[in-house]
Amino acid sequence: MSEKKRIWTNELSIGNTGIDNDHKKLIEIINNLVDMIELGGSREEFAKILTDMTDYSLKHLKKEEIYMEEFDYPKLTEHKISHREYIFKVAMYNVDLLGNNPPNLNEIVQYLEKWWTNHILIYDMDYENYKKAIKSDTIY
Repeated sequence: MSEKKRIWTNELSIGNTGIDNDHKKLIEIINNLVDMIELGGSREEFAKILTDMTDYSLKHLKKEEIYMEEFDYPKLTEHKISHREYIFKVAMYNVDLLGNNPPNLNEIVQYLEKWWTNHILIYDMDYENYKKAIKSDTIY
């Protein structure tokens, strides 16, 4: 049995249209991976979609980092580390997909869904709340 598709909800919105739109696109790509599993696609096809997701993720994560630098987010280094760990993990999945002992495709989708959900709800919400607090001169 494959993973269920993730539906975008307002709970995932951090209140920044550009970042939210990127997150919606990333969820859409994860759902494409779910479709690929359901349709019985090949590991190579799955790897291609995962590569596309990695490319999009890199652009998005860089955009986030530049955004956080603009308002001197104090947890920027921690946030960057989480980005690097994610990119490394997904790159390893891609390498393993084309090897002799490929990972379970559902396991990859579970990782992606969990990572992005947690990242948005914890890390991204935190920097957006920090930005709002400094704009309103509220102690963070």
